[in-house]
Amino acid sequence: MMLLLAMGLLVCAVLFFIYDALQTDKRKRQIEIYLESPDVSSYVKVNRFLVRFGKGHQKELEGKLVDAGIYNKELAKYYFPMKLILLGAVGAAAVLIPVEFNQKLIIGVVGLVAVIVVPDLILNTRRRSLVRKVTSQLPYLLDMMAVCVQTGMTIEASLAYLADELEVFDQDLCYQIKRISDSAKIKGLEKALNDFGERVPTPPIRSFVLTVVQNLQYGTSISQVLTDLSEDLRKVQILTVEEKVGKLSAKMSVPLIILIMFPIVILILAPGIMQMSLNVGG
Repeated sequence: MMLLLAMGLLVCAVLFFIYDALQTDKRKRQIEIYLESPDVSSYVKVNRFLVRFGKGHQKELEGKLVDAGIYNKELAKYYFPMKLILLGAVGAAAVLIPVEFNQKLIIGVVGLVAVIVVPDLILNTRRRSLVRKVTSQLPYLLDMMAVCVQTGMTIEASLAYLADELEVFDQDLCYQIKRISDSAKIKGLEKALNDFGERVPTPPIRSFVLTVVQNLQYGTSISQVLTDLSEDLRKVQILTVEEKVGKLSAKMSVPLIILIMFPIVILILAPGIMQMSLNVGG
């Protein structure tokens, strides 16, 4: 009964999702009918509908893809249509597979949950991985920025230079620097750095943003500050690694007891127990 209820709720959610998209596309088509010729083939209509299916959330999807390290924003247009196609494929597979009805329901529910939830989980996992990666590469960025500033470059010029030079070293870090540099030309460097701190919300990134913003406000020397911050971040990374190594022995004790100690105890006691059972039986 609970399985049928869950299946019904998922089907209702998918139908509501499709109905809302159809209504949105219908309103857009009514507006566009005055701007284009009505002699459009059915194939073009279907193609336009599939492409515009997720445009209501396209900006949000573009942000999710970029945060996950997928920098082709055109893929955002096809995210929801691909989900719809996969939902249809899962439904067809659940109907056509020659198994019992209960098994078909289980396959359908599991498939629907996987199609709806798994892509977002993958994007969130990639985002967390990218945040850790960019944070771990921050000391190298600070060292290179300090060298650029010592040669006479401004902070904006050093960011623009590193945005081109770091592409071979780290594509993700290069993209973040390029985004800061491009945004600084329009919004200003302080706003661009604060946006960077929101995209990568980790304590080392916030320390870097705060350091550069304070330099912009008070005009203090930045090269030595960047070098000191880089050294401090490396010490923090070393301490983090040492902490993980220290916890490793405690974590290894559990499988050591389960996989080694218990079998040894059994091997030692088993012959005596078997002999005692034979004597009692005799």
